[in-house]
Amino acid sequence: MRELYLVEDESTETFHVLKDADGVRYQLARTELAPAPAPSAPPTPPVSSAPLPLRPKEIQTRIRAGATVDELAEEMGVDPARLEAYAHPVLLERGQISEAAKQSHPLREDGPAKLTLFEILATAFAARGHSISAATWDATREPGDSWTVHVRWQTGLSENEALWSFKQSMGSAATTEARNAVAADLTDPDFVQPVRSLTAVEQISRPAVEEPAGEPEVETETETATESAEGDFLQHPSPEGQPQKRARRAVTPHWEDVLLGVRTNTKRPRK
Repeated sequence: MRELYLVEDESTETFHVLKDADGVRYQLARTELAPAPAPSAPPTPPVSSAPLPLRPKEIQTRIRAGATVDELAEEMGVDPARLEAYAHPVLLERGQISEAAKQSHPLREDGPAKLTLFEILATAFAARGHSISAATWDATREPGDSWTVHVRWQTGLSENEALWSFKQSMGSAATTEARNAVAADLTDPDFVQPVRSLTAVEQISRPAVEEPAGEPEVETETETATESAEGDFLQHPSPEGQPQKRARRAVTPHWEDVLLGVRTNTKRPRK
């Protein structure tokens, strides 16, 4: 005969959770412990009397690793109701681990983060325009491995999943370590989503135009001819003695002329 022990923490108002010396858990409906029905009432027929292809411990190991009751029932060719007694305590265990992972502290290069995993993810999701409330949490464990925390959410038509290893030791806070690139990006303090920025446009200033201190004097061209009388003839003076034209000085236009496009007259009208 196998001796069973009651697990109060995992029992519910509907089921009692029991476990044996090997750690295999069983689920027993509370109604089964109620007084037996009157002899006139027919007993409830069992679902099936055929033995299960897998032992209870193997069923719980598969469910702990992530299998669902429907998947196992279809694989074993049995009614899902026959597996619920073994699956229920394991599903409770997975839910408890995923809730504990929310309060864990992600491991970084400089040690555990001060904020919890849930707080960090809530900030990261908000920065990317998502809500952490839309994500689903789960936890699974393969034989001989630590617990793996799953956070799944949908963006458009794509499914996203971040994975962390969950570790909890006595006397210290629980920690999580990223197991894929998605989880590493979400908990990396240096990871920043690219933000589109505007490029500054340099203002082109107009060139400064110096205003002349005073209006320069402009020399007018004069043509002189010296005539000398020699006898009855008039002669032009020799080239050496003829005065040369003076070079014009450059005229700096007024700033009003530059702005209004007025052409500057370099010669003054003759008087």
